[in-house]
Amino acid sequence: MLSSIKDKLLNVKKTVPLFSTSNDKGCVQCELNMNAGSEILTHFQNEWQTLHKTNEENAKKAQEVADTIAQVARKIDRDKESLGLMTHLLSNSNLHANIVQCTEQIEQVYDSFNEVEEGLLQLEELIDNIEFENMKKQHRYHLQQYRLRKNESLQVLEASLKEKYEKSAAEHELKKQKELQERQKVFHEAFKNDLEIFKNFGTIPKLDLPKQPSALLEEIQVDYDEKELDQFFEDNPSK
Repeated sequence: MLSSIKDKLLNVKKTVPLFSTSNDKGCVQCELNMNAGSEILTHFQNEWQTLHKTNEENAKKAQEVADTIAQVARKIDRDKESLGLMTHLLSNSNLHANIVQCTEQIEQVYDSFNEVEEGLLQLEELIDNIEFENMKKQHRYHLQQYRLRKNESLQVLEASLKEKYEKSAAEHELKKQKELQERQKVFHEAFKNDLEIFKNFGTIPKLDLPKQPSALLEEIQVDYDEKELDQFFEDNPSK
């Protein structure tokens, strides 16, 4: 519409020389403003573009609103169907009873879980006690083995000490017997000498013998010949 008006104005501009009179001898210049009305035209063009753009945006938003309304309508229809189905199930079925039964079964399962958990705790405690008893048995076994080894070592040590003591005692006894035999031999020789002196001189000389702290009288055994002693007394009758 605006473009057609603009075209008409351009045609008017081209036909302006037609308004000059034929009586004019020279070229008469017409004072005509060629830009008259252009601002108005531009104003209406801008307004038309704005309106067109606004209409397009409104149409787009209207389409979006229509889509949203359609989605809401479909959701309402689905909800209505679901509500009808639920109403039908609640009114014409045993759903409530089934829900109550399921709730009771869930409670029973929960109680069973508690019992199983308590049983597991008891089993864990029993396992700990069994492991503790096994550990005690192992320690007792190791202690018994240690005692046996120590007893065997003690017996071996006692046997070794006993053997050493018996050997030492035997050596000491042998040494003591040798010393006694030597002393007996010395006293026997001295006794024979005294008998000879007594036979010849009628007296026995007194000798200072070294003291033997370990020698006792009852330990001294004098070997003598009884026949020789009898003969001595026969040759020297008592006065």
